[in-house]
Amino acid sequence: MDITDIKGNIDELNSLLSQSKRPAVRDLLEAELKRQKGILSTIDKPKPTVAAAKGLPTKKISNYAWDETNKAVKIYITGIKEAGQQIEKVEPTFDSRSVSVMLRGVAGKNYTLTIGNLKGTVNVEESSIKTTKTGATITLVKSSPGNWGSLKASKDEKPDEGPKIDKDADPNAGLMSLMKQMYETGDDSMKQMINKTMYESQMKQRNGGGSLPDMGDMGAGLDNL
Repeated sequence: MDITDIKGNIDELNSLLSQSKRPAVRDLLEAELKRQKGILSTIDKPKPTVAAAKGLPTKKISNYAWDETNKAVKIYITGIKEAGQQIEKVEPTFDSRSVSVMLRGVAGKNYTLTIGNLKGTVNVEESSIKTTKTGATITLVKSSPGNWGSLKASKDEKPDEGPKIDKDADPNAGLMSLMKQMYETGDDSMKQMINKTMYESQMKQRNGGGSLPDMGDMGAGLDNL
């Protein structure tokens, strides 16, 4: 029996009840009406809404764990729920230097976590969050591979925004400056790639083509290619 049938039964019982005059009949109709309404309440129970969750008390999350790989940072939120309990709604906000998460409707509470002044910059489009048995895990994809060493930058330290080119400088000099910054701050894979570029440039020069200007010790790893 679906909800339409039950509502139809209730309407008909109300109609019959309004016409009935005998106490015994009215008692039967009222008993059945009560039963039908009970059935209706179990299958037509309104689901919790976001608005209801917004009225719940909100608790700030102060304890969390984190780790990192060369490509991403993971932030672990645990202990806010038990296995089987639901998080009604997850609302993450990713920025290049910060992350904010609102977890709504968790065992009668809302939970919020905000982390700013990140050590490095974040790829907003690829970052994500997923719920777990006891909380949630945030994945911040790094804008460029590398080791942060700490989740947040110090107060006097600006987040690493990656190599920059001086727009007013000579284009060739600007390229050299960029590659030097990339070499100094990059990982082994980045340094190997730059060494390869230098090697190919030198081979081109030997064959009569152009080359990149001298870049100091950046070609130190050429023998390993």
